[in-house]
Amino acid sequence: MTLKQLRYLREIARHQLNISAAATALHTSQPGVSRQLQLLEQELGVDLLVRRANRILGLTEPGHAILAVAERLLGETESIALIAADARNEGAGRLVLATSHLHARYTLPVPVRIFAQRYPDVQLHLLQADSDDIQKLVESRDADIGVSTELGHDNPALVVLPAAVIRRSLIMPRGHALSRKKHPGLDDIARYPIVSYHPRSRGGQVIAQAFRDGGVTVRHVVSASDSDVIKAYVTEGLGIAIVPTMALDPAGDARLHAVDVTQLFPESMMTVSLRRGTHLRRYLTDLIQMVVPQLGREDVERAMRA
Repeated sequence: MTLKQLRYLREIARHQLNISAAATALHTSQPGVSRQLQLLEQELGVDLLVRRANRILGLTEPGHAILAVAERLLGETESIALIAADARNEGAGRLVLATSHLHARYTLPVPVRIFAQRYPDVQLHLLQADSDDIQKLVESRDADIGVSTELGHDNPALVVLPAAVIRRSLIMPRGHALSRKKHPGLDDIARYPIVSYHPRSRGGQVIAQAFRDGGVTVRHVVSASDSDVIKAYVTEGLGIAIVPTMALDPAGDARLHAVDVTQLFPESMMTVSLRRGTHLRRYLTDLIQMVVPQLGREDVERAMRA
């Protein structure tokens, strides 16, 4: 049994059992991947894949169990490589950060700028994804770290560090009738057309859930996935909207009136996600502290050990 064979098995699983796609990702040939899997099955004495004619239909029961162990083993070997890289040169490497549009646009620009200045030899890649996919990218090792808005879902494969509560503001054009109300409720908001987030987005889910729970029906006039687009349509008078407070710019949004309405909606939290058992390179924990100043290296290591 070799690490290469286990890596091939993992890559086949990652590519929905498509050996051609796995071979492309591994920079090798399809026959080579198939041959290594056959050798692994021969050595173990069990079938790992369910085959019918020339098609792979799934993993066998032993295949699922062996894949889970292979994932952990390969993760440990990758940690060994990271430890060695730290010993050779702590300031160089590659870091993939998965995040949503909200945090890529409003949370990360300053930390990323500071990081790039401090670690010019680290290739930092931002991988934008839907909030629901960010933790999956970290778990599958397609990303080293995730910054997203979560609603309290547990994932035993990950360490999820709470960073900050996402505050929300009701925005409207200046002079709007609702601007005279200091503490508007859901009923007050529902009297006016709403410029909303797409219902499949994390922000759209949170806001829609609050109105459903309150038994309040709203009228949506436009939906979008981008806070800047939503603010532009509110500025043009199409309706009012609920946006994360971090998306507001006092100078650029001077034509808008904003009221804090965080208490009306289910609490959601900005989080930092890491794979459990990952070796923490110095530049990774430094980036976390740039994003979340209250989280030092000791705090992150303590959470990883817990």
